[in-house]
Amino acid sequence: MTIRAWAVLLCVAVTTAVAHEIAIVDVADQWTQIAAVGPSLDAIGLPYDDLTADVEGGSFTLSGHALLIVGSMATYNAAVHQGLDDNAQVIQDFVDGGGVVIESTQEADQHQANVDWLPAGLVAVRTDPDLPEFTIEQPGHPLFNDPNAMTDAEFVGWRYNHWPTVWEVFATLDGFDILATSSGRSVIGEAEFGRGMFVMMSMAPDKYSQVGNDDNTKEMATLFFENMITTYFLSVTDVSPEGLVTTTWGDLRLR
Repeated sequence: MTIRAWAVLLCVAVTTAVAHEIAIVDVADQWTQIAAVGPSLDAIGLPYDDLTADVEGGSFTLSGHALLIVGSMATYNAAVHQGLDDNAQVIQDFVDGGGVVIESTQEADQHQANVDWLPAGLVAVRTDPDLPEFTIEQPGHPLFNDPNAMTDAEFVGWRYNHWPTVWEVFATLDGFDILATSSGRSVIGEAEFGRGMFVMMSMAPDKYSQVGNDDNTKEMATLFFENMITTYFLSVTDVSPEGLVTTTWGDLRLR
């Protein structure tokens, strides 16, 4: 998709989706030294509410939002990590009511191995290995096609510092449909819960799009970030007559 076509799509989407905004939790970690979800959304012209300070303070609401993005390495901030865990019910109620939560990679051995705020039946455990190999398991999924067609090749060679495409691969991702793997281990998974969805990733498209080692890393991570926003926000959110966010996961699966 051309930049012009992507811009037109965003203009239409923003005009029709004012009532359901994006919420983010965004932290500058010691490795990348950047909070990157905000700049990544700024680059494609989408508004958002930064809830980082609220999460850090231990209390936040997701009312009025459709998507929560927990940015890469957000749990480097211990107060953010605790704030998410302490508000597991808030997060689960949000998704049960139709919201989407995406959590990109976190530092497993130091800050978040287990994702403790997931509901019963869903288990995500991160581990230390960082892997360069990337295999798309569901090539027809919109995440790899809309608006940018991406194959395994587009994910090869991503780097920030010495870290490759897959950063802190999952040891366990139970209850999720697996969309991508690396050397047989889960990298991206999605799971429906109530009317919404949880999405777990062991990748950092937000950070890599901003501070990747080279232009290819930045460009490919940006394309994937655009696909992520389109798939889990622009393409599947709507507003009911009562002003509540609704999601059309059946349509997503049929595409």
